[in-house]
Amino acid sequence: MAEPQQEQPRFFLIGICGAGMSSLALLLHSLKMNVRGSDAVRDGSVVDRLALAGIPVMTEEEAAGAIKADDTIVYSSAIHQDNIVMAAAVARHMRLRHRADLLAEIASRYFLVAVAGTHGKTTTAGMIGYALAKGGFTPTVYVGGHIMGFDKEFPMESLQKPVVSGRPVMVLETDESDASFLKFHPDVAIMTNIDKDHLGTYGGRFESLVDAFEKFAWQCSERSGLVIGFGDDAAVARIASSTPKHVLYGESASSQIQVVYDRGLNTATILRNGHLIPFAMQRGDEKGYLNAVAASLACEAVGMPFDDALHALEEFPGMERRMQVLSVFQGVTILTDHADHPTEIKATMQAISARYPGRPITLVLQPHRYSRVSTCLQDYGPAMKGAARVVLLGIFPAGETAQNPEELNAALRKHVLEAVGEALEPWSTSDDVLTHLQTSLLPNDVVVFMGPGDVNRLGSRFCALLKSDNAVKSQLPSPREESQRRENDR
Repeated sequence: MAEPQQEQPRFFLIGICGAGMSSLALLLHSLKMNVRGSDAVRDGSVVDRLALAGIPVMTEEEAAGAIKADDTIVYSSAIHQDNIVMAAAVARHMRLRHRADLLAEIASRYFLVAVAGTHGKTTTAGMIGYALAKGGFTPTVYVGGHIMGFDKEFPMESLQKPVVSGRPVMVLETDESDASFLKFHPDVAIMTNIDKDHLGTYGGRFESLVDAFEKFAWQCSERSGLVIGFGDDAAVARIASSTPKHVLYGESASSQIQVVYDRGLNTATILRNGHLIPFAMQRGDEKGYLNAVAASLACEAVGMPFDDALHALEEFPGMERRMQVLSVFQGVTILTDHADHPTEIKATMQAISARYPGRPITLVLQPHRYSRVSTCLQDYGPAMKGAARVVLLGIFPAGETAQNPEELNAALRKHVLEAVGEALEPWSTSDDVLTHLQTSLLPNDVVVFMGPGDVNRLGSRFCALLKSDNAVKSQLPSPREESQRRENDR
């Protein structure tokens, strides 16, 4: 008589449509676990992706009454105790697990390639996963974003997978915002940079954040792992160089792997051990080439030849919400991007200018988190220089509170005005912003909706408006007409 099959554990994810939680849901599904969840927002590509995998997504009101006694409730640091699903689970004394704890338990079964850094870690992790998949390694790729046109992030457990040191390969984007990256002990660790962000987690001290990255690196070294560091970042270079097995990459000649970027051609040359390697990406930019070299070094540590990884990344399609083209309509290009920190905003604006040379750029920015804006208040304006127009939306709180949000928004607007002058558009509601853009854009304009909050939905609404009402002029203006239009817009 056949033994009854053991029922798989049941997981209920609060905030399942978030970048990290949706990836965890798909990971658990690939491991043949029973997964469902809830979210306040239930539309968009993430919900579609979860539905395609057969993962139910409820409203929070539905979920509060639908969670079951044998569910393990999974939450992230973004979920507060007053969340109605969390409150219901606590009242019923259900099992609660933080996302990072569950993910660390799963990751311990893999040969782990972990990416840390204030900027660039999503793209770098995506590049590693993409290249390794092209190289036949069938990696599990846990990343806070989606590789465009790529559906192999979470291969099913039943698939036969190549092993490294007796384990299948996982590529993981870690999170320093809540210090949860310290829960992981990788076999290969990549540090892209360390910037002044999320300092509230570290007692307001940048030095404590740096100390945490140092601990992360040594947790890799304790496993005799390789630490890959961005040599142009002084803190990263110091930390990586202190570990037994390390390699530095960067634009500086002091790094073992030097990247020489040609801004005019938008190509790069890689200098390694006296050899020159030409490198041209279809969707490259200065930061993208650096990320690709870091990714190729990680692939080499797994067992894929460095040159093969570079070759695979020549066709890397990019990550969703990283300079992603939402629409091209009558000569107007509409982009969406996740950038939130001033360093990222500046790098993204430079990359857009390189990809669309000579074209006027309208930046629609939704700053993210009161804490970040408070810390970097004076840095936002200089980061936006080069934009023909700046539309500054209100700060997206991301679950945070502020003593006086209106005052902080006003202070930010003042600093941005000082930096960009008349390029800053007057404050208006989201609906008025769309209406103004719809009637003022000209062929050849580039519009980027930027920020991790809900500004992406505003971008999608704008694309729909453009297609429903032909408001873009069909002829390119003369320089005089263009100058007059810009003056009128002010």
